[in-house]
Amino acid sequence: MGSSTSDLDVFEYDWSVTRKHKRLFTTIVSEPAFSGLLLANGLIGRKKPKVKFHSKWFYDSTFGNDKIDVHQTGAMLYKLNDTDYFLELQNWRPFNIHDPSADWLSTYPLISAICKWLHFNNFTEVISLSSSVIHHFLDSDKYLHYPPEELYVRSANTASFTETPAKPTNKEQRLMLSPPHYLFPQIWADFKPTGKALNVVAGSDGLDSIDETACDTLCEWLTKNYKIKISKTSIDKTLKEIKTEMEKSSDAISETLITNKGNPTNNGVMYG
Repeated sequence: MGSSTSDLDVFEYDWSVTRKHKRLFTTIVSEPAFSGLLLANGLIGRKKPKVKFHSKWFYDSTFGNDKIDVHQTGAMLYKLNDTDYFLELQNWRPFNIHDPSADWLSTYPLISAICKWLHFNNFTEVISLSSSVIHHFLDSDKYLHYPPEELYVRSANTASFTETPAKPTNKEQRLMLSPPHYLFPQIWADFKPTGKALNVVAGSDGLDSIDETACDTLCEWLTKNYKIKISKTSIDKTLKEIKTEMEKSSDAISETLITNKGNPTNNGVMYG
């Protein structure tokens, strides 16, 4: 069973509409430094997706490529418990700092379509989980680096920080987020003004690192605030795969995408 619009195809394999309020966590697994990938695999563990999303707006090089399984593309929704769900965003269109309008045009239709589906299915909260690795890509005095032990929570409803470190490295907190991480809570705040729309951001060691500590920081926040169960076994397995791939390849690890659902690939882009 499923539904389709001009922007989104929804395949509901094990899903029914209920009146129970739900919470959504989401991250992008193809971000550099791998904090998103490690976190996603820790949340998913051995779970099977309840819903799959496909769209022309996802950045997937599947055409004519028999090494890529279409079922590994798009986005997948997993049930964590009775009220909490996790949306794993697979590949995303490369971030284009020189043409923000292109990022908006490729991001807004998809995020908007997913938010409509979430609203129809009685979700009340959207929480985007990421790291500040993009600050290393910008290398700007405006967007300073944050250590991976630090965590920042920003509410899209109030456009203010609700949680910052007790002793932050930088006195002035500014976050640059990739288009989907920025837009998801931003759009959701308009869809559901009475709900919750958060960006939860850990610091980062940099583009060519493995942000294991950033992943730990995000996991600790999830466990402390929502008692979310996370599979350390899946995180360790993914970490081992990343290190193995690093040993086999001379490419920068920020250009390497590894998932626990298939063979590692090198797609050569920053987001996607």
